[in-house]
Amino acid sequence: MIQMIFIKPRDGLTVRKPDGTFLNVAGETVRRNAYWVRRLNDGDVTKSSPASGKTKKEVTNE
Repeated sequence: MIQMIFIKPRDGLTVRKPDGTFLNVAGETVRRNAYWVRRLNDGDVTKSSPASGKTKKEVTNE
């Protein structure tokens, strides 16, 4: 089973995703992998909860 996490960039940071695009400032659900765990450990992103009213269809696939 693939684990997914919802993350947001830390205030004031622009965080690049592995595909070269940027993480949405409001946050995104992403696949939990070594890349995102490193970003969490470095403090570049924070684990959060999606804003209410957001559906899975609004989340980009990774």
